[in-house]
Amino acid sequence: MPLLKCFTWCSGRRHDLKRQLDDVDDYENVQGEESDEERIDCDDKNTSHHNGTKMVYFACETPQQRIIDLLRSINNSVETFTIEKDCVDYIRSIINKVFLIIDGLPPMTLIEAIESLKQIDSVFFYAPYSDTIAEIGEQEHDYLINLCETENRLLHSLRKSLEELDKHTVTLSIYNKKDTAIRDLSKETGSYLLFQLFIHLLKNMPKTAQAKKDMVTVCRNYYRGNLTELKNIDDFDQTYKSVDAIPWFTKRTFVDKFINKALRTEDIEVLYQCRFYIMDLSEQLEIKFLEQKKKQKDVLKIYRGLKLSHDELVNFQNSIGNLIATNEYLLTSSERSVAYNFATKSAKNEDVVRALFEYHVDLNVVQKIVIADIREYSAFPEEAEVLVDVGAVFQIDSCEYNAEDDLWHIQMHATDQGADSAAEYVEYQKKKMAESNIGLMFGNLLLENGEYAKAERYFDTILNCSNPNDEEIACIFFNFGRTHRLKGDFNRAIKCYNRAYNLHMSARPKRLASAGKTLNGLGVVYSEQGRQLRAEEFFQRAMKLYKKSIPKNHVDVAGTLINLGTLDYDRQDYDQAAFKYLKAKKIYDSSLPPGHPNHALPRVNLGNVYLATEDYTKACEEYEVALKLQQISLPSNHPEIAHTLHNLAIVKTHLGNVEQAKQCLE
Repeated sequence: MPLLKCFTWCSGRRHDLKRQLDDVDDYENVQGEESDEERIDCDDKNTSHHNGTKMVYFACETPQQRIIDLLRSINNSVETFTIEKDCVDYIRSIINKVFLIIDGLPPMTLIEAIESLKQIDSVFFYAPYSDTIAEIGEQEHDYLINLCETENRLLHSLRKSLEELDKHTVTLSIYNKKDTAIRDLSKETGSYLLFQLFIHLLKNMPKTAQAKKDMVTVCRNYYRGNLTELKNIDDFDQTYKSVDAIPWFTKRTFVDKFINKALRTEDIEVLYQCRFYIMDLSEQLEIKFLEQKKKQKDVLKIYRGLKLSHDELVNFQNSIGNLIATNEYLLTSSERSVAYNFATKSAKNEDVVRALFEYHVDLNVVQKIVIADIREYSAFPEEAEVLVDVGAVFQIDSCEYNAEDDLWHIQMHATDQGADSAAEYVEYQKKKMAESNIGLMFGNLLLENGEYAKAERYFDTILNCSNPNDEEIACIFFNFGRTHRLKGDFNRAIKCYNRAYNLHMSARPKRLASAGKTLNGLGVVYSEQGRQLRAEEFFQRAMKLYKKSIPKNHVDVAGTLINLGTLDYDRQDYDQAAFKYLKAKKIYDSSLPPGHPNHALPRVNLGNVYLATEDYTKACEEYEVALKLQQISLPSNHPEIAHTLHNLAIVKTHLGNVEQAKQCLE
């Protein structure tokens, strides 16, 4: 069984046996201007998604070859029909989205026949204006209608519709992801930490007109063809103000549905596009909450009626005493009867059970929760709505069945316990945000979550659209280097790192610490290419710049020490490797908060040394400590946890604990 060392995320390829760190604190507090020559393009950002769209051409009289050729200039897949039944039967037989082009004045029998065909996305009437077509256009349909009196108009409408369908399909993809409204903190502390950090980062992004435009655009893309919601989006775009955040959430329009779905799927890119509204809503909720706390100091009871799957119910039954965190804005009621009626009003269904949730919030005890009575803003004041901010933590107290009501009663109480466990790590990151460029931190978070393509697009957008200054440009190229390295494109990574390094060193004064981080990144690339001597040269050069620019106990020094120690390990110089790992561990212990994931790195690498020298007891101790640290600070499905479990299985096997080894591998 091969040894797996600690590693950095990679896309599309398996890493070597080590982790080397180029993801140290790479953000700077920057300001200034940028010249046009610094701009680059991001590859593949205009990729088309409409290859599966079918074009169906129906000629009411004689087919026009000129129009067929025009259609094929856009999409090679064009099916031609002159008989209604054949056309309708063909569309009914496929699953692709269809653009139906009707050449001439259509018979009403055709219009009636296509009305039920869900495959049709858009209908294009290529005909002179007539009362018949105008009447069709005024009616409501499940498909979009385009009236095209000229060839140029037809061509323009087709291209525009394909572009809109592409955007709609991409945005729609968030609804194909598995979503979850709650997170079990007994299993997912690490992912809770990351998500809390991300939400905090979102709430502290600059408020700009572009931020609002981003949200309106992504919502229009998603609700393409939904005339009701598109009208709501237009209204939002024209009238929305920050103080309207809560009223808009209560309107039961696209706002609450889209925002909560994006939160539950944790789609970072979509949430970023909705950042300005999330900032406003959380801010307004906090204002309301502070007003409420002045008037009320006792225990609040709020309720929610839900339908649960049988698996979800079993999870609640098996989780008494566990902590859960909300992944959405939690809409509840202060009136039990409202939640009860919601849970029981629908007919019974074998696939789900009815549940009434009761939440207790002791305002004298709980400090890290935001909860606001919003009935004054609601279109349904009788529902006594209470809205809870994202990330609230509750402890499950009971889950009991009431036979008389045929209803499950689930009780829980709000607690700061989960938030307290994350507090030091989040505060450490908040401090970094205060000292850094928060926009670049968002791109880094995309990288940390393995979203390499999204990170590349994001950094490219900053580079080309936000007028960055020289230092920001250097940091962006550093992150391009990281992105390409993680994707396995080492040549492009080297070019980007070199660009970043040259920008840092040509600055006046030179930015030595940042240049050192860039040299460290180059060392990682060369190491992954198997060019160990070249890698060592760059790690040593990085250390020389660190000595001139940052304290000896800085976390960047520890990262490069681990990288140098890994080179010693590969040369089987285990004493030197252990010396460097222990030195890095000492720096991390003194400089990082307890919940930081980097605490596990020297532990894993020390475990590797002890395993290589056949000191299996010490290796086991280091791996087990590292595993606990990783489980606290990383998502439960993180590859580093898998690698540590793999190495622990090797040690357990050597120690004769075969069953424990099997459990680790499973």
